[in-house]
Amino acid sequence: MLPLNTMISRLLAAPGCDRLLTNDGITSPELRIKGLQGVFGAASVDVRKVVPQVAHTASIAKNLDEYQFLLCSLIRSLPDSDPSKLELQKYRVGIVAAFARMVDILLAMRQDDLEKWNRYARLLLDETSEVYVKVRSNAKLRVSSHKEAFEFFGVPEDKIDSSLREFYGL
Repeated sequence: MLPLNTMISRLLAAPGCDRLLTNDGITSPELRIKGLQGVFGAASVDVRKVVPQVAHTASIAKNLDEYQFLLCSLIRSLPDSDPSKLELQKYRVGIVAAFARMVDILLAMRQDDLEKWNRYARLLLDETSEVYVKVRSNAKLRVSSHKEAFEFFGVPEDKIDSSLREFYGL
């Protein structure tokens, strides 16, 4: 995986918001990740022809992709001085790191790693959903963090926070 600062710079410098999936493996038989230039490559699997966990992976990935798109769209409307912007960016970085890890796992088709990915990605999805809803409703932003999910995806939460502060000059 890329160094965290490089990943963040490439992700945040992108001109717009885009989805990471071209086929979700739910409404189509194929789970196709288009990749993110300079961050992770593309991958594609036929959900019907691989281990059963891939269907669960596809479901989680579809929801994570939706949230990363929603987060990106919301982040663009917030001023850099808004503290929730950094929190939202952290979850977006976590999602992108989860996709990078998923691509590696899918290419090697390691069943045990896929089960772990599903578990930690589900934690990340639940937490991301909670943060998104709280920011949208202007509720007090208090979310119990599952640091182990960020660790599993290779982007420790404290390092993301530090890199984001550096990126924004805070």
